[in-house]
This record gives sequence, C-alpha cells and structure tokens, in this order.
Amino acid sequence: MTDSTALLGYVTSTAALLALPLDDAQAARVTAHLARTAAMAALLDEHVLAPHDEPADLYCPAPWIAFDPATDVRGAR
Repeated sequence: MTDSTALLGYVTSTAALLALPLDDAQAARVTAHLARTAAMAALLDEHVLAPHDEPADLYCPAPWIAFDPATDVRGAR
C-alpha cells in the first residue's frame, strides 16, 4: 500500500465517520492537500532545534481591566 493509498483510505473513512459527503474527485483533492501538508510537516520534523532556538515565552494575557459603566468605558477613574 502506498502512502497516497493509505491517505485516501484515511480521508474516505474519516469523511464517512463524520457524515461528510465526498465524491471521488473531492476525496482525491483532500488527499492531495493532506499529502502536501504531511510533506511540509516532515521537513519541519527533520530540522533539529537547540534549546536556544525556542521562540519567546508562552503567551500570558495581561490582567483584566475592571469595567464600571457608571464611570468610564475603559475602567479608568
């Protein structure tokens, strides 16, 4: 079984489980896009990163600003 055959099987079985109506042409297009995405992911997976290559710290949102409609729309007093 080739990769494209396995991917086509994955696409058609997943579509059936999700009750998505895909004809053969649509399933082939989805399979082509999925194969392209898998190839790009494989390229990224092959690249070794050192600890200093990591991006910035995890996103942490700022504290919520209190909103008091009686005073100001921005919460400033």
